[in-house]
Amino acid sequence: MLLDRSFRRTLIARLLLSAGPSTAAALLVAAPGCGEAAAEAESAQELRCFDWFEELGACLDRDAALEEFSTIHRPCDGKDVELEKDTIVSVESDATRRDGACCYEVIVEENTIDCAAVGRPFSLEGHRVTAAPRPAEAGWLARATASGAGGQQPSLADLTDEERETLAGGWLRGALEEHASVASFARFALDLMTHGAPSSLVEAAHIAALDEVGHARLGFSLASAYRGAPVGPAAFPMPPAVPIAAELAALARAAAEEGCVGETVAAVIAAEQRARAEDPAVRAALEVIAEDEARHAELAWLTVAWAIGAGGEPVRRAVAEVFEAAAASLGRPLPPGDEPGGGRAAALAAHGHLAVAEVRALQGAALAQVVLPCARALGLWERSAAQSTGRVEERYRQDA
Repeated sequence: MLLDRSFRRTLIARLLLSAGPSTAAALLVAAPGCGEAAAEAESAQELRCFDWFEELGACLDRDAALEEFSTIHRPCDGKDVELEKDTIVSVESDATRRDGACCYEVIVEENTIDCAAVGRPFSLEGHRVTAAPRPAEAGWLARATASGAGGQQPSLADLTDEERETLAGGWLRGALEEHASVASFARFALDLMTHGAPSSLVEAAHIAALDEVGHARLGFSLASAYRGAPVGPAAFPMPPAVPIAAELAALARAAAEEGCVGETVAAVIAAEQRARAEDPAVRAALEVIAEDEARHAELAWLTVAWAIGAGGEPVRRAVAEVFEAAAASLGRPLPPGDEPGGGRAAALAAHGHLAVAEVRALQGAALAQVVLPCARALGLWERSAAQSTGRVEERYRQDA
């Protein structure tokens, strides 16, 4: 899966600015795999032939062939099929006929799928914490703004009861996660202050927390609309004492994991949801969320750059371990997904809901096309010898 080129390049440019404007400009031109098709070292051009001519009496054009290849090579499906080891990401030639088959020059890329969660969670002792949902008044519902991002209601006219239930559940889960991110950024600001971070980073952390308040309101508002009754968060289960990062390396590790990885991926997913959404209220909400998540990702990369400058090699090693783990996750098998298809999937996507398989594919693509190339370009991580071969030893498969 290739991400939208314009959005990808814009996001990468912003992330690379953590190294300084001149460095970013040079890296966008010179860095392998960063800003263009991802993981170029792992891609190869091959000739692939299929028996479409015998069935159809003609070969498919390039666009139709790529769509058909995408159906045959299904990363992230994981259901009733052993997944293909590689994915055809582009068709480079018109078809030629060979022995009754249609043959194309194609670019093949090894599957790069990740099941990691996205966004900035609030974690305690390795467990993610969110509030419980509860019937609510207007306290956590979006207010109308000059930009039109809040206060709009989605159209429910063409939705079935089952589709409304699915959409209400999806937006509610997202809203509870955004609500938890408010606490996460509050703790992040304390971490920064504890380690003497510059005021610009502390200020940006507090602004990001306010962004997450807005995201939560948008999510609860949409969930309430689809549900037909107001819903919001119960009291957040905050313990009496919240641990903060005792070491600078721990702060940098968390920023890399939750921000450089999690929020970069979250920005990509929100942008794809926005691209697929047709309902005006949903598109307006996702427009805000995608832009804010991109800024939050940028803050994380800036924080990592500052922390390495302040703490040196121990901090760099801690950050590199995060990107190493992200790279390793690309080869893991996926659990099965059970999502509606056909017209129902399209109706849900029009209201911002993507199937589990699509989200997982976007996670992997964001890692391969944005996160890891930029980490390499900025000198934060180097591909190991095993990874440099571009081979994923374990195929994606359905767990028994």
